[in-house]
Order: sequence, then C-alpha cells, then structure tokens
Amino acid sequence: MTAPESADSKIGSLTSRELEVLRLAANGLTNRDIASSLGIAESTVRVHLYRTYRVLGVNNRTRAALLYLNDADRL
Repeated sequence: MTAPESADSKIGSLTSRELEVLRLAANGLTNRDIASSLGIAESTVRVHLYRTYRVLGVNNRTRAALLYLNDADRL
C-alpha cells in the first residue's frame, strides 16, 4: 500500500501555467480577471482550473486555493 501523495508533490505536478492560474485564483481574481491578466480566453482559465482540481484531488476553487496558500512558502 502506498502513502497518499502530499499536497506539495501534487502542486509540484502542475504545469507552470496551471500554477500561475492557481496563484491568481488564490489571490482572489475572477476567471475573467485571470484571463485578461494572462492574455488567454476565460474558457482556457476554466480548463486550467478544472485540471488543477483533478490533480490536487479537490472539487472547488476554495480548497485548491487553501492547498496553494498553505504551500506557497515552499514554492
């Protein structure tokens, strides 16, 4: 039986773009604001967040943001 993956290792498996989108979301930006800031479509932001939730094993933005913020000092 393997040990569950830590949040740190899960966050480390995100792409740089997914991590950037998560960072902005964790700082309170809306999908529209994130899209504007990064010069991408809002639908692309949703795709990045959806994949981020799956990688982190969460089902919403708040839980993903909490994992990120708890590990932000290590990133």
